Amino acid sequence: MADTPIVKTFPTEPQNISIISELMYQLKVRDVMTANVATATPQQRLRDVQHIMRDRKISGVPIVENGRVVGIVSLDDIIRALDKGEIELPVAERMTRNVVTIGDNVSVVKAIDEMEKRGFGRLPVLNKDGYLVGIITHWDIVRKLVDMLQEVAMQAEQRERNLAPPTSPPTDHSEVTILEFPVEKDDFENAGRASSAVKKHLQQRGIDPAIIRRVAVAMYEAEINVIIHSYGGTMTARIYPDRIEVTALDRGPGIPNIELAMKEGYSTASDRVREMGFGAGMGLPNIKRCADTFEIESAAGAPTRLTFTVYFVPRKQ
Repeated sequence: MADTPIVKTFPTEPQNISIISELMYQLKVRDVMTANVATATPQQRLRDVQHIMRDRKISGVPIVENGRVVGIVSLDDIIRALDKGEIELPVAERMTRNVVTIGDNVSVVKAIDEMEKRGFGRLPVLNKDGYLVGIITHWDIVRKLVDMLQEVAMQAEQRERNLAPPTSPPTDHSEVTILEFPVEKDDFENAGRASSAVKKHLQQRGIDPAIIRRVAVAMYEAEINVIIHSYGGTMTARIYPDRIEVTALDRGPGIPNIELAMKEGYSTASDRVREMGFGAGMGLPNIKRCADTFEIESAAGAPTRLTFTVYFVPRKQ
């Protein structure tokens, strides 16, 4: 006679699952990995791998033979080889042979867990037959999540617009509307106030959401630039029926080299500002990328005037 089954009930503590967690469980490694992988062979020199890392701006290179991963060389390996004068040795003599890999059909959550557990920044990705098909890094995952979150936000924005009752425009918009905002040095607490206010105004006008996003990003970047790099100033938005013109005018100290300041990644932000997540050197390039017209006037010891325009409808060429 079978034993009577024992039934136990355990208390539960349901927790809210963030949208990030939900998205991550939906993703497979193949969805986020970089497929165009830079590789080397065991017969190449460590010097060759050094050049691959430099040219591709990566910190690890899988070593492949007949499509199979037989090793990996990291930036640390290259540094040690340089220190010891071994940079001309064959890769086979200094590569790590016991390579941790991951399958392309595995959940991204598993890949993150594996990288965190082992302290790795990357994992070679293999298909079901054991051949190298990609490489996955933390940045690959972040980039994909940002794309997915943007899609979620766009869908939510569209639903909100569909559900909102039709409203009459607050004005006839035949005249120019001028919105002006003071911006103070190091006032990170109020960063984004100007861009948020202008975004709401454009939403009330029924401007295309894609256009509004361009304006909001450009204004935010300009506002942050004034907060980080100047003694303070003003943001002025002039909204016409067909366009918006934004001017960020500060009180100095000016930009000695505008060409250098326009290069992506160049920044004079302090370590403290960088630790806060600002000053990555993408402000001016991002503004230019979002705008239809872009102009900047500055000099060392003088105020900086940045002006950009975004049109509400595509202009005829």
